[in-house]
Amino acid sequence: MQKHITVGIAGHVDHGKTSLVRCLTGIDTDRLEEEKRRGLSIESGIAPFELESGTQIALVDVPEHTDFLKNTIRGLSSVDMALLVVAADDGIMPQTREHLQILEFFNAKDGFVVLSKVDLADEEVLELAELEISETLENSFLGGESIIRFSALDRQGLTEIRGNIEEIVRKVPGKHLEAPFRLWIDQVKSFPGYGTIVSGTILSGRLRQDDPLQLLPSGIETRARSMETHHKSVAEAWAGQRVGINLHKVPLTGVERGMALAEPGTVRSSYLLNVDLHVLPGTGKPIKNRQRVKLYLGTSVTSTRVILMDKEQLEPGESGLAQLRLMKPIGALPGDPFVVCPLNIQTTIAGGKVLEVPQQKYRRGKASMMVSYLKALQGDDIKGYLTHAMKSNPNHLVKTIDLARNTGCSVKEMEEAVKELAKDGEVLSFKGSGFLGKEQYRELKEVVQEAVERILKQDPLKTNVKADEIRFQVAPSLDDLPFQRMLGELCNEGKLLKVDGGFRSQNLSVDLPHEQQRIVSLILDSDLVE
Repeated sequence: MQKHITVGIAGHVDHGKTSLVRCLTGIDTDRLEEEKRRGLSIESGIAPFELESGTQIALVDVPEHTDFLKNTIRGLSSVDMALLVVAADDGIMPQTREHLQILEFFNAKDGFVVLSKVDLADEEVLELAELEISETLENSFLGGESIIRFSALDRQGLTEIRGNIEEIVRKVPGKHLEAPFRLWIDQVKSFPGYGTIVSGTILSGRLRQDDPLQLLPSGIETRARSMETHHKSVAEAWAGQRVGINLHKVPLTGVERGMALAEPGTVRSSYLLNVDLHVLPGTGKPIKNRQRVKLYLGTSVTSTRVILMDKEQLEPGESGLAQLRLMKPIGALPGDPFVVCPLNIQTTIAGGKVLEVPQQKYRRGKASMMVSYLKALQGDDIKGYLTHAMKSNPNHLVKTIDLARNTGCSVKEMEEAVKELAKDGEVLSFKGSGFLGKEQYRELKEVVQEAVERILKQDPLKTNVKADEIRFQVAPSLDDLPFQRMLGELCNEGKLLKVDGGFRSQNLSVDLPHEQQRIVSLILDSDLVE
């Protein structure tokens, strides 16, 4: 199974991105009439490109003008690596910097710089341009990477660009094949005789013809009637590929760009996201608590309110924990990157990563537990997160698959962290059904014994206490496996005694209240007792 890589072609307006793609692939990504009339890209254009090694990649030529920032962000949201195009006669420009920031927020892993239009500059200008580029990119993911001179007129540098792409593609990891299928929709079309067709880049997993699918956030269930990759019908597609999917019985009015497709039951829609938020150093203004902004996540766009957790505002260059309260739900997962813009200005001011898709709103009165485990996630401290997860769920078995889904980590990473905690004696495992923190288990076990003694003291005439009554006193939601183990261990330790289908304390002696003792004495002394 081949690796499929998406390459973002980014840069300032009129710096030659579309010309570069045309030289590499022979495809003109400016396909709209208005794009040809105005001489600039409005929508992201996709061009398939097969390397000499046979590796399939997709080149994404994004709009460069600020008026179409929404489409730029959507186009760069799923790239694995990037080519940053800088014109030799202009050098670094505002959209160059902005595209670079967006790429970093979306975790582009590698790439290089194409210094275009070198036919318009002399050697001195070219050297100055290369120096400026190196200084600008020094602390970015492109710092120290190659700068290749290129001209669309005589195709100078084109062979070197191809070779550099090939070299980087070999080491870029690509997307997760082992995770469940997921895709953000970036195009929606309808064709007579076929119905609704949606397109996007597969973020994870694989999809086969007729596989069930769920449309998010609507929750509509459908299936893949047929599929195409770059205009070729296929029976299966997998992570990293661009794919068009013909959806079964979904009307055109029931789907739009910004929705997601996923394997049923693997993603849920939410109005709330707990995030690690980073404000760009050059924004000039802080992000304030309860400020409204525009959120770009995947190909979705929605207004949201920012609830800061540990500060009243985040200054330019600062990071902090926040809860995003969305105007409309989206099907996000932990680990998803995002970009933030002001409501009415086309510019990027912040970005970050989803840490958790919570069930409840953040409240300052109950902040300590939430902030502590979010900080563990913020610092990639999986063991720390596990410890907090066990403390916050003392009555329930914790499962690695659920924790992986809640954090964006892999199940394997979670299992390794659990093994380390088990070696340290901090975890108790329950036959593959999950695990509990040893400290929480010990505390609950003590409460079980105390509950039996308390019930018997309250009613001295009881001969035993049934298990359901004990659990109700301890924690009605306590999972059965750990509860039964606690009862068994207490009996083995001689602290409880099993009597007639119930339990009583082994060494507990109960004195009847004075009035009850008097009544018992009267009965025993009466003629009724012989």
